[in-house]
Amino acid sequence: MATRRTVLVTGASGFLGTHLARALRARGDRVRAAYRRPEPPREIAALASDDFELFRVDLQDAERVAGLVDGIDAVIHAAALTSDWGPYDRFRVQNYDATVALLEAARNAGAREFVYVSSAVVNGFGVHVDSTEEGPYYPLRHPYQKTKRLAEDHVLAHDGPGFRTVAVRPGNVYGPGDHTSTYPMFTAILDGVFGYLGSGRAYTCPLYIDDLVAGVLAALDRQEVRGEPILLTDGEKVPWKDYVEAMYDAVGSNRRPLRLPTPLAWAAAVAMTTAARVARARTAPALTLYRVEQASRHYHFSNEKAQRLLDFQPRVFFREGLGLTAEAFLAERTRRTAGTDP
Repeated sequence: MATRRTVLVTGASGFLGTHLARALRARGDRVRAAYRRPEPPREIAALASDDFELFRVDLQDAERVAGLVDGIDAVIHAAALTSDWGPYDRFRVQNYDATVALLEAARNAGAREFVYVSSAVVNGFGVHVDSTEEGPYYPLRHPYQKTKRLAEDHVLAHDGPGFRTVAVRPGNVYGPGDHTSTYPMFTAILDGVFGYLGSGRAYTCPLYIDDLVAGVLAALDRQEVRGEPILLTDGEKVPWKDYVEAMYDAVGSNRRPLRLPTPLAWAAAVAMTTAARVARARTAPALTLYRVEQASRHYHFSNEKAQRLLDFQPRVFFREGLGLTAEAFLAERTRRTAGTDP
């Protein structure tokens, strides 16, 4: 990092945003942590100081956004609606419209860098083995995929003199505090059922949270990297069966994973999705087409470009990472059971 900057992090009350804000502060940046929830996470609330500003904002509020970007040198835009369920218009507003408005406000306010946290899902679901930023690409069928790709394209198209943009595409991110995916899967292992599809040999694409944070900060700092997407993964080819068995081991379960035949999974996902849509369900059914589509075929991406341009070197791989994540999950579960979790 050449100079000390003021960096805006959106989505600071979320999993990635919290880790990013803490890492930026730890290395000496001034941080403006933007969050939408009624209260910020205690992890970042405890950091509030002259060099760490908490800013509650709805990114649809133009007046508040103008205040949010005032005096900012760089933006890491991590806020997003991350889900495999919901109407397209809701995803468009939160993932695309909000990104367009934030980028324009930041550029007008004099910010010099804009790092967009995209996702590997913008490559589409199909057979991915060592896939790169060059492809292959498959049709985007789900609102999350479509709106993340729209937003990424918009961000990269606005790279230019005095305003550098870059997009990072993480794989399946996990780690301590991951209430979106890993913690619910651990809960299913301990309290319900969980497993893999078919033979379980289809690859998944894990990325530990600390490695993602390192990759995002490298994208922020490398001034020569601009106007292009960069995939961030740990590079390992990890079959779903191995990953799920490691999850069971990590939480100390003596049970074995459920193996669901792929055709049955597709049929169940179609039936559940149809019923949920007819009922206008606000929450996703137990099995969605998105989940089956991603988990039933290879989903592995190369990190060669990230290594070459960002000197990206993953340090935590899935067995160690799941162990660390399970330790945090089990500690939180114990506190919650005892009624001592704030």
